[in-house]
Amino acid sequence: MKRLELNPSYKVTSIKINDINEDILIVDDFIKDVEPIMHFAKQYAYLHPVGSDGTLYPGKRDDMPEPYFKVFIELINNLLEKKLLNTDDKNIYLHKAKLSLVTLKPEELNTLQKMPHVDSTDDKTFAAVHYLVGSEFGGTAIYRYVPFNLIKITKDKEHLVHEMIEQVKNNPIQHQSYLSDNTCLFEKVVNVNAKLNRVVLYRSNLLHSANLKDKKNHLDNISLGRLSIASFFRVY
Repeated sequence: MKRLELNPSYKVTSIKINDINEDILIVDDFIKDVEPIMHFAKQYAYLHPVGSDGTLYPGKRDDMPEPYFKVFIELINNLLEKKLLNTDDKNIYLHKAKLSLVTLKPEELNTLQKMPHVDSTDDKTFAAVHYLVGSEFGGTAIYRYVPFNLIKITKDKEHLVHEMIEQVKNNPIQHQSYLSDNTCLFEKVVNVNAKLNRVVLYRSNLLHSANLKDKKNHLDNISLGRLSIASFFRVY
């Protein structure tokens, strides 16, 4: 992949979750030209089988090459310099950037894939989704676990994840598929629609889920399916 360039005219908007004093950042027009990414995805990427990356992601993945890491870190440095990321730390460690294609059908999901999740309980760790598709492919949502009024799962609240899993198992009718609407257990507090070349960033310990309603969201076809890049980084 040739060098990728940060778009100098990228636009940032922020959604505040007042209850927990957290911001969800939305960066539009991130990359100057996404064509090299699409070329890599369609011509060179090897999408490994579901689960081979050791995560519960409901689809196939491959690592992004070094040029993507460089431009993504440049974006995060920009956001830190402009004090747009909710942290006073300055050091960045980008440990994963995964090209991701959702492929599992609703009936193939396990319990954990039918509910919101966190990627870490570490308050210094962030996640980002870079959409390579439009709004017809849903988006990303942040949820509240209603029984305990929880949006963020910190280290001292880790034990409640097991309780959440049991509650989902006990309410199978409302949790039969990908989560896209409110249920008796989960309330959507932020929803960000997918948009080509949009990045949504949030702390990894916020309860979140992809918003997938349409059948096209799990097409096992890199040209027609829900393609994105999931990145995980720490600011310390």
